[in-house]
Amino acid sequence: MFATPTGRGAASTSNIADESAESDVENESSCDTDGAPTEADILNIAAEFVFNEMPSHLLYISDDFETTTLVDRETLIDLFRPELIRACKDLVDKDQVLDVVRQELKYAALSHRWLNVGEPTFQEMSVEGNYQSAGPGFVKLRNFWRKARDYGCRLAWSDTCCIDKRSSAELDEAIRAMFKWYRNAEICIVYLADSSSTSDFPEEVWFHRGWTLQELLAPPRIKFYGKKWDALSCSRNDKEDHSMLEALSQVTGISRQSLLYFSPGLVDVREKMIWASKRRTTRIEDTAYSLIGILNISLSVAYGEGERAFRRLMEAIMQACREWQILAWGGAHSPFQASIPRSPLAYCAFDEASASIFSPDRHIMDRPSKFGDPFFTMTKRGLELEVILVEMMLEKPTQWPRGKRKKTQAIRLVSDSASFHDVIARCDITFLPFSQWAVAIVNYQADESGKHGGVGRLKPANDYLCFVLGSSIHSAYGEWQKVETEKIVTIRTKREVYQQVTTVWL
Repeated sequence: MFATPTGRGAASTSNIADESAESDVENESSCDTDGAPTEADILNIAAEFVFNEMPSHLLYISDDFETTTLVDRETLIDLFRPELIRACKDLVDKDQVLDVVRQELKYAALSHRWLNVGEPTFQEMSVEGNYQSAGPGFVKLRNFWRKARDYGCRLAWSDTCCIDKRSSAELDEAIRAMFKWYRNAEICIVYLADSSSTSDFPEEVWFHRGWTLQELLAPPRIKFYGKKWDALSCSRNDKEDHSMLEALSQVTGISRQSLLYFSPGLVDVREKMIWASKRRTTRIEDTAYSLIGILNISLSVAYGEGERAFRRLMEAIMQACREWQILAWGGAHSPFQASIPRSPLAYCAFDEASASIFSPDRHIMDRPSKFGDPFFTMTKRGLELEVILVEMMLEKPTQWPRGKRKKTQAIRLVSDSASFHDVIARCDITFLPFSQWAVAIVNYQADESGKHGGVGRLKPANDYLCFVLGSSIHSAYGEWQKVETEKIVTIRTKREVYQQVTTVWL
């Protein structure tokens, strides 16, 4: 028996709706009171859960593995309707229904590295009998089903064949909701095609792909299998296995705490960007799209936009995030905006000396930070930010010997004030014709007023993040421009400094 994802499901939705409406009229007096759930209650709760928390298509695995059915959400509700009603018949409270629905409809999710060719597609899995193919992608899928059933799951989800990629709406939803789908899975089955043990992890391609980062972080329960589908630990959940967690932390650079208790959102964004910088995607846009769920950000999907995708992601982050650390990056900027990095790799552009600026204080999202301007935002004029602005003079750079001139060169900026040490930065020498120079100090200690235009404080023992700025008669509106530096730049004061902050647009 093989059910396609259309036809029966559409009819069943109408039936469910009609029966629910009739039941609602009959039970109008009791629908808002506590008590045993009606059949309509059960179906309504199940439908709300399926349509909002589960993937758009799933594979239904028969007990004998002889048939595997690709089902859509409507068909899924119809398929499990008798079991849901039977499982809930003895409940005394409607609040208990959701837990039963979750248990009855639990599914396994597959995380893996795609083959270059031969992965089963949505269209192939919609044809009866195709799942019996001997191709390597189908063999992998059947092994996944068996592992899913070992965990008591009759439903399974794979990103290769459970998304109708011909539908832009379904693909868009899948990309936006994928983190949630992995988090809601009963178990995430990870197939490592290059590994026989944890000692192979450094060379395992799965740990270097962009999309698999969220597939590692999202699931509360995860199980790793090697190239021959042998379990790589003795635990049912590898996030509860000490040695496995240690191996995962070593290869990814992600702390055990984050692996165990990761929460998506705009906290510690810079750290998440560093995790992402170690991974690659085939499509340029996926560098941004693969971070949507991790950062819990809403971003439309538009393949073909290229590097604009990461610019849009960063603009969305800057509109909501209040952490000054996301401004600490070096290297190439976006071709569309000088105050936005080109990729997550820019967050790795720091050395041992400048790394100290990240250690002292952690910041909480629900209150203003005590350091820097927590209300920075993107505008039509660029990044609007309050900084301590220190005008500097450019010390004439050393000339490179003829024939060895390089694109970047170390420059030294000297302040008229006796309060600041010199600033040395390696930057693109095409910026050297600026007639005016300055540094913009970002993470000064802000006053407690929380008002714009306050006074910032600098302590002599601390290093502070700063931008190198330049201006000339050719600058738009005579404003400061951010100079591209190879690494993040820091500045130190000679004495305690109190200075009025200045608004800049970069």
